[in-house]
Amino acid sequence: MKLDWPGSLMALTLFAALAPTTARASGGASCSLSATPLAFGKYVPSSTAPSDFTGAITVSCTATGTTPVPLHGTIALTGTGGPSGRLLANGAFRLRYQLYLDPARTVLWDNAGGSGVLPISGVVGLTTPFRQAFTIYGRILARQADARVGNYVDQITVLLNY
Repeated sequence: MKLDWPGSLMALTLFAALAPTTARASGGASCSLSATPLAFGKYVPSSTAPSDFTGAITVSCTATGTTPVPLHGTIALTGTGGPSGRLLANGAFRLRYQLYLDPARTVLWDNAGGSGVLPISGVVGLTTPFRQAFTIYGRILARQADARVGNYVDQITVLLNY
């Protein structure tokens, strides 16, 4: 059934999740990623302004050897997306959104191998773990008239290289 909502507000609850993961380097460090969900909030299809939101990713590493370990690497997205946008889904309905590395939303965070990656750098000490947090900036594109009321979701997969 198609519903027309001319001039009214549509409340959409949107959510994207980052799955936590752990990796171990042969150089004596064990790292994990954790994330806060990207809570999109309400979207109004008739608005001329995009809907902005934020989330966070944290990298945590501990030493597994007997010496401090220098850490240099990147966090990148995998899967579909890129300049054409990502999609939130609610059954057959879709909403286009994008992820960025900066608050002004000018540096696109695109797929692994693309130009947008989060650099990580530091030292994993024997008694001092490494921890670095990043804010992820998102935007749902304005005026997506085919949007319907409901819960929209997407799963984002990231790759930690170190």
